[in-house]
Amino acid sequence: MAHNIASKLPLKSYEAEEVIWAKGSEVQSWQFIITGLVAAAAPTPDAPSVPIHVYGPSSWFGELAILNRMSADLEYACLTPSRVISMPTAVLWELFEKEAGFARYIAKVAAWRARKAAEVLAVMKQGNPPLRVVMGIAQFAEALASHSERPVTEGLDGGIAIPVTQTVLAAMCGVSRAVFSSHVQPLAGDGWLTITYGQIELLSIATWHRFYKARRLQPTTNTNPTMEELLVELHRASGV
Repeated sequence: MAHNIASKLPLKSYEAEEVIWAKGSEVQSWQFIITGLVAAAAPTPDAPSVPIHVYGPSSWFGELAILNRMSADLEYACLTPSRVISMPTAVLWELFEKEAGFARYIAKVAAWRARKAAEVLAVMKQGNPPLRVVMGIAQFAEALASHSERPVTEGLDGGIAIPVTQTVLAAMCGVSRAVFSSHVQPLAGDGWLTITYGQIELLSIATWHRFYKARRLQPTTNTNPTMEELLVELHRASGV
């Protein structure tokens, strides 16, 4: 069975900024990221699009549209050059119907991601620029430090670099490059990240995870915070 399935999973490559599925298009496969980053983005009232999910290496994406038999409700685009394994929808449904363990796994993934999408969308739609910037950055702590198809485990430490430019990050957060920079500088000054040659390395990954989770679970709490208030929240999340 495993050998037969493996022969049906082609390898695909995408360029940075290449759209895998446009919003409203048919999702024809479940995809597994070998290398790269993929963002699933939605439009907001005052920004072209903001990321609702960021998927990193060792993550599957696209299951919600397949299971619901609907078109893509978000736009899926590569943030960096990406290589993926593609599982056609027919293969996914074959496994779903015949393999109980697979069915439980994908159902759990879909339920968690649907809840998370609703939480993140509420924050990003209602949040002011400082909140959007900090939440946008926080998504990368989750996508790069752990598998996105399961809730993040605590206890991670150290730093991890975001492999996209500040210009791209600013666009994802729905703010100008200048506004993005003005909000990132206090984060660097407080020791939550470093900036080198225009790129960002996140520090204290476990703190970013706890902050991100707390904000998702309370999306309507202070949607107009100052950077000073967000720094306080990060300190609170660090437990210090």
